[in-house]
Amino acid sequence: MRVPFRVVAISGSLAALVGLAMVSPALFPAAFANEPQSRLLKTAKDIFPSPFDPKKLRKYDVVFDASVSTEVQRTQIVRKIAFGQKSTVLIVTTPSGTYSSDALTSPYVRYPGIDVTPRQAGHDFSFSAFSSRFGTGTSSRISSGSFIYYNSSFTPSRHGRY
Repeated sequence: MRVPFRVVAISGSLAALVGLAMVSPALFPAAFANEPQSRLLKTAKDIFPSPFDPKKLRKYDVVFDASVSTEVQRTQIVRKIAFGQKSTVLIVTTPSGTYSSDALTSPYVRYPGIDVTPRQAGHDFSFSAFSSRFGTGTSSRISSGSFIYYNSSFTPSRHGRY
């Protein structure tokens, strides 16, 4: 049985292409072969954001003067881009003025009648004890980060009747 020349030529060229594809990574330099992976890693950093850092959270003690009204007349939500980050800002209008959630905790903006002080990082602990004719008691408060733990106990006295 005779095989046509066309079938032999096509089969031979397909075999040569498959063999060249299998050997081609060995023929190129290592830097050229690693290029697609480094490009993929650069785009992966853009696709997947960095993990959230809880150390960026801050707590503030905000004290309002008697001249500052807390009755809200109007509220607006504004989206802004600052330092390459998207954020949402709440703007509140009261009878005493217009206040921004972005500027309220900023050290560069001061509102009259509003005192804002950042809380110190770390643990805060307070303990108190009291005694009366009805009994004795203790209470403690521990704050760590954004968690606050309260504990109190009371022991009634034997003679403490109304």
